[in-house]
Amino acid sequence: MKYFPFFMELSKQSILLIGGGEVAERKLDLLLKANASVTIVSPEFTSYIEELFVNKNINPVKDYYNIKYLTSASFAFVIAATNDESLNEQIAKDANDNKILVNVVDKPKICDFIFPSILERGPITVAVSTGGASPVLARMLRTKLETMIPGAYGRLAKIVSENRIPVRKKLVNSKSNGIFWEQMLNGKFLELVLSGQDEEAIKFLNIEIDNFDEQKKGEGEVYLVGAGPGDPDLLTFRALRLMQQA
Repeated sequence: MKYFPFFMELSKQSILLIGGGEVAERKLDLLLKANASVTIVSPEFTSYIEELFVNKNINPVKDYYNIKYLTSASFAFVIAATNDESLNEQIAKDANDNKILVNVVDKPKICDFIFPSILERGPITVAVSTGGASPVLARMLRTKLETMIPGAYGRLAKIVSENRIPVRKKLVNSKSNGIFWEQMLNGKFLELVLSGQDEEAIKFLNIEIDNFDEQKKGEGEVYLVGAGPGDPDLLTFRALRLMQQA
């Protein structure tokens, strides 16, 4: 494994972003989603980036890159996202000399870290990386995951999060707690949420909490899955999901 995968909280971190074009736009969007404080340096900015200057987490500096901007504050990392390859390489060298982690867009060989292809579903974040070997392949894999993890999983995660404490109060045994949630996330509760019936799902969840017997093993469910004339390519996404849960 060339790169170690981890998720970093940026809400209390300062980031330096060098660049003001379309590439910088994408990085800036990601950083702001994570509530990072971003100092962005460039002699020119796209109109989209300028519109974001109202965000209190952005400190725009309309100037050419100078090493003083890199050393003027304690940055968690720096991103070189200019359209000047030699400048990006200089930024990487300056960052290395000052022991600051650096990412150079589309140049993994001189990066301390790289950005994965990201799939977001509410509080769920899935990151896919090929270690810089093939960003296109990483995007293709993310697209496949998008079909396997529909948007409703974001709502599902939110509902589960909001009900973890009530379940824990009822089921003090950690093993029972785990069994309960495995049943909920592989049965009717899951299907109700994925079909958009959130209120019914919560009602069902509350009933199941009250009726759950910690002494009994969970009962299984049987689903009949068909593929029309027998072609596996005709399986629905729901059928595929049920087979994966078996």
